[in-house]
Amino acid sequence: MDSKLTKGMRTRLIFVIIFCLVLLTGYVSAVLFNAAIINHKEMTAMANEQQQQSTSIKSNRGTIYDRNNKVLAQSTTTWDVIISPYDINENEPENMEFICQGLADILDVSYSDLIEACKDTESPYHRVKRDVDRTVIEQLNTFIAKNDLYSTSIFTEESSVRTYPNGALSSSVLGFVNDNEEGYGLEYYYNDYLKGVDGRVVTLTDNFGNPLPYDKEERYEAKDGNSLITTIDETLQYYLEKNLEITVSQHKLENRSTGIIMNCKTGAIVAMATYPAYDPNNPSYIYFEKDRKVLAQMSDDGVAQELIDEKESVLREQQWRNKAVSELYIPGSVFKTVTCAAALEEKVVSLDSTFECTGIADVAGTKIRCWSSGGHGVSTLTQAMERSCNPAFIKIGQLLGADKFSKYFAAFGFTEKTGIDLPGEVDSLYVSRDNMGIVELSSSAFGQTNKITPIQMITAFAAVVNGGKLLTPYLVEKIIDPDGNVIKATEPTVRRQVISEETSELMRGILESVVTTNGGSNAYISGYRIAGKSGTSEKIDDYNSGADSELRYVATFAAAVPANDPEYVMLVICDEPTSGFIYGSAIAAPVVSQVFKEGLEYLNIYPQYTAEELAQQDVAVPYVAGYNSIRAEANLNAAGLNAEFIGSTDGTYVTGQVPSSGEVIPKGGTVMLYMGDVPFSEYKISKVPNVIGLTVTEANKALADAGLNIRITGASGNSEAKAVSQSISAGWSAYRGSIIEVNFLVNDETG
Repeated sequence: MDSKLTKGMRTRLIFVIIFCLVLLTGYVSAVLFNAAIINHKEMTAMANEQQQQSTSIKSNRGTIYDRNNKVLAQSTTTWDVIISPYDINENEPENMEFICQGLADILDVSYSDLIEACKDTESPYHRVKRDVDRTVIEQLNTFIAKNDLYSTSIFTEESSVRTYPNGALSSSVLGFVNDNEEGYGLEYYYNDYLKGVDGRVVTLTDNFGNPLPYDKEERYEAKDGNSLITTIDETLQYYLEKNLEITVSQHKLENRSTGIIMNCKTGAIVAMATYPAYDPNNPSYIYFEKDRKVLAQMSDDGVAQELIDEKESVLREQQWRNKAVSELYIPGSVFKTVTCAAALEEKVVSLDSTFECTGIADVAGTKIRCWSSGGHGVSTLTQAMERSCNPAFIKIGQLLGADKFSKYFAAFGFTEKTGIDLPGEVDSLYVSRDNMGIVELSSSAFGQTNKITPIQMITAFAAVVNGGKLLTPYLVEKIIDPDGNVIKATEPTVRRQVISEETSELMRGILESVVTTNGGSNAYISGYRIAGKSGTSEKIDDYNSGADSELRYVATFAAAVPANDPEYVMLVICDEPTSGFIYGSAIAAPVVSQVFKEGLEYLNIYPQYTAEELAQQDVAVPYVAGYNSIRAEANLNAAGLNAEFIGSTDGTYVTGQVPSSGEVIPKGGTVMLYMGDVPFSEYKISKVPNVIGLTVTEANKALADAGLNIRITGASGNSEAKAVSQSISAGWSAYRGSIIEVNFLVNDETG
């Protein structure tokens, strides 16, 4: 066969070759077109990923301040320390143990864990420690530079840590955030404002991922978040939380306590607390001792760990919950302020109206008892409020009628959320007009049946006393950017005018009378005009439904100051007391009184004493050390105090005094003055008497007879108040002239 190609064969071969070249060219063109045009972004990203190293720079969340620019929450720049096991094994395996030991010493981490991590030779990234501060990072950088270690073996990433300088203070308001910026409280509600925009550092790398020595990194700075200026006052917040803690301990509250202080002219919340609180720096720990005991008992009983973990999760969620906005309660007699205001506004009652109470009211065959089993007899409207008479308010509710009662119930804000700038506000549970019969109307009128939130109650109470304006409560005054520019400000918002100024003025007078008469005297403070009302409600729950169920109570007190022109209102709720005291006037009122005592002058609200109050006013012991007996006694007498001398007064001078200067005791108290060379070891000793259960007069006499002075706290203005605690126990010894603090309480039952 002829080995030479024929002309036809050559022609066909050329066509085949040309065809193949065309196909190859088309394929290459298609691939190039796909890479350069269609998938340009993806290909560029892949190339950049291979050629660039990108490190995130964590932005700082905005700071949260109180109204005086004190820091409540802040973020600080920290660093995460990273090692690359791959680079250590690839570039400097001989340094592995040295690197691990150095990091263990500097960062206080486990050496063995680092050695174990380095065994993963394919891993380019192992986080050694989070949130390392600048000082430690400087030590680390010195270690790397001094030992000429590879920058890819050990490196850092900028991060940010959220801290709360005051620990648990304000935690129910502030909340907290996790690493994903999910959380509670203001942190969650204002997250879009607080969170910043993360930055990046981009560096060109070689094919091994090492930074190129001649490359200049590109740095895109993080943008920090905006900051919040809140309405919270750190000092008032402390006073409130401190006293809530005391009442939780004293009265053994089973279901926490909560308190709110609001500017009733603007709606600004200056303090809001739930106690027991939690520390947002460590929110997962269970802080309520009662809850820890529950978990411990479950463990002792051999309950499966899965169920214990589930219970712990429920308790943790509960402690994060802000009781003031996220839990419902039955308000009890505090709600009578709303019923009374509505009835006065509609003119179905007046100050001259009278109501008869026999101790029980028959409402369509349903017997509803008054807290006073013997009844109150005939009461005026003011007396009905002072005595917190249930039958009187049943009658007032019936005079209003279901239509008007429901109208004012809605007008005072109980059928809608208040709109406070916090997450988790819940809706109330109430009897609607369509379902309200005479029995439901009657029980609702004195504060039973309906369940509301504390924030709804204090907002309505503010409207009762502030001239009738229902305000929107708020916690953030303004939002500022990192440069200090205001980007959003909150203006007080009046939702509606509920009652007239004239009705509000009448209500202020009635409620001031409550505080100056037995029913509210545990909230009385000498020199201040306070309007208030207590409340005690039975809890209607599953565990209260049986005939033999143990009754549980909620004790409440609401107050406004000054009564003639209120600036601030406070609501305190004590949930499930188990100490034997159950009434709001006995449990919650003292908290209100003590917080106001500590905070009113701080708020520039000063006492204005009546002549009677001035006569009983406590005085500070003057400084008389170094004086002769005549001058010392004259100074004490001028202050309304007496002197008792120990030692010779002939030519000697005062060398010691008990109480010391500056201590506060009632007028008429006695100061022990030690003259000349009386050694401290010879100061006179007295045995402290037991004054528990005595009245103010009786306790004062008992202590005075023992040569001791009294400091009175609590319901000092009421003749029926009894001592419930004393600062030094009976039978103990104290220096003659020492001050014994005695707390007095009126255990009235006007709840």
